[in-house]
Amino acid sequence: MKNAKKLVALLLSLALVLSLGACGGNDGSSTSSEASPSSTTEESGAAAESGDESQAETAETGEFQLPIVDEPTTLSYFVADDSNAAIMTTDWNDNEFYQEMERRTGVHLEFEMVSSADYQTNFNLMIASGNLADMIYVGASYYAEGVDAAIDDGYFLDLTDLVDEYMPNYEKVRTSDVQYELLSTTDSGRLGAVYELRQSKQGPWLGLWIRQDWLDDLGLDTPVTFDDYHEVLTAFKNEKGATAPLILNFSGSDGEFGTMSGGLNVLNSWQLDETGKVNFGPYMDAWKEYVTIMHQWYTEGLIDPDFMATDERTADMAKVVTGASGLFAALYTMPSVYEAASEDPNMNLAPVNPPVMNEGDEGHIRLRDSYTSGNTAISADSENWEVALRWLDYLYTDEGALLANYGVEGDTFEFDENGKPVFTDKILNNENGWTMTQTVASYLCPSAGIANWSDWTRELAGVPEKDQACYDVWSEFSDDWRLPSSVTLTQDESTERAALYADISTIVKEQTAQFISGALDIEENWDAYISALEASGMERAIEITQAAYDRYLARVE
Repeated sequence: MKNAKKLVALLLSLALVLSLGACGGNDGSSTSSEASPSSTTEESGAAAESGDESQAETAETGEFQLPIVDEPTTLSYFVADDSNAAIMTTDWNDNEFYQEMERRTGVHLEFEMVSSADYQTNFNLMIASGNLADMIYVGASYYAEGVDAAIDDGYFLDLTDLVDEYMPNYEKVRTSDVQYELLSTTDSGRLGAVYELRQSKQGPWLGLWIRQDWLDDLGLDTPVTFDDYHEVLTAFKNEKGATAPLILNFSGSDGEFGTMSGGLNVLNSWQLDETGKVNFGPYMDAWKEYVTIMHQWYTEGLIDPDFMATDERTADMAKVVTGASGLFAALYTMPSVYEAASEDPNMNLAPVNPPVMNEGDEGHIRLRDSYTSGNTAISADSENWEVALRWLDYLYTDEGALLANYGVEGDTFEFDENGKPVFTDKILNNENGWTMTQTVASYLCPSAGIANWSDWTRELAGVPEKDQACYDVWSEFSDDWRLPSSVTLTQDESTERAALYADISTIVKEQTAQFISGALDIEENWDAYISALEASGMERAIEITQAAYDRYLARVE
């Protein structure tokens, strides 16, 4: 089976190289977990401030003997690089967290670092080679046919009967909340990877930001409806000289929170509709309504004329800091960076929700709440799989989790009067002038690092209080029309839907942008667009996804 899979993986990797950009983000993913948010900070504190406590109490950890080996042992680790790492290195061994882990455990990691931008391609090439590292970063998120297939095909170690003996601390945490169990278990009941589990639920970490200082100067209220936003963006253009008042992503909308389409309760991805059934946003009637509005705004100069060249998640920083734009999507950690770099000392960014048609309309689309952002798979051929499991298990003890999240007491953190770890100036006011995201990536377990019992609230120390309010704002919309991240496809389903989605996503990306720009007339070409989606297997792809969602509901019950 492996030889055949090698050929398939190699062909897939070559196809991906040719089609990069055709499928935005993870919209076509057939896996159960979400990728880390661009290897930056992970979440905000507004959720914690509002009493959003973990669904599960921290599990009591068992005895753990260090070091975990009798003599020095090396494990290989296939992992992505991190643009936030201030250390100029191609080796994560320069990171102080991994150095301390080696001192404590006696295990050295030999990193196989690849570009995060081309991670899928590099992952497929590794699979095709048949030479897998002992540990594989987000392996469960990138094996095209799903985790069960990765086990059956002989690539990933089946952990189902191993975690009790070799990872008792992980297992205690994993089984302490039904959400952890759902996301870490396949439909067939197997464990194919070790998941990063968060000590409390993460709310939406990505959304829209607006120039609040411009609103104040112009005497405008925070926009709510599409008409409100039209008025605001027009004023930004005419009164503030904004040449790209609204920045959209390259395909006109995204599959994470919908950007401007979220208020119409559609996004560029699989979702639920008003009937509770699975649907696909760009196939729904509301998508036509969305692109019609965006086309009008585009012709009026309210949308960045270069939006098709914009990265899916990140606004063009130059356009933000020079005052060319006044409304854009960004991670909650970015406003303070934009404000510090702005040519306007009065820049003040505030979080807002996507527009709705009528004030009072309920929003059902936003970035989903999540309990993980990554996982670590173990190669089925690893000669040191027991060591790998014990090494990972240490990160689910209180001691190991403290190291991963905060580092070493007296160096990167101290305990406050309430016994809570707080960062020292080594993190908060780094002598090298690094940002907090850079120091975290250099001294602590990076957010795109290794599966661990993570405390996302560590990031709050580097985020101004006013920006943390975004979680309260963005959570005003519900995420109940988003498919849960624990919905998984079988091997056959993954293969079939991936093949269908390759064409579907290309049609959506290209024609949505063309509808907005006017290259395609919406009224004349909409029926042909829908027909093209149907000819590409849209209904069958929805049917496949519905079956997976039905199984998820059965698991929840």
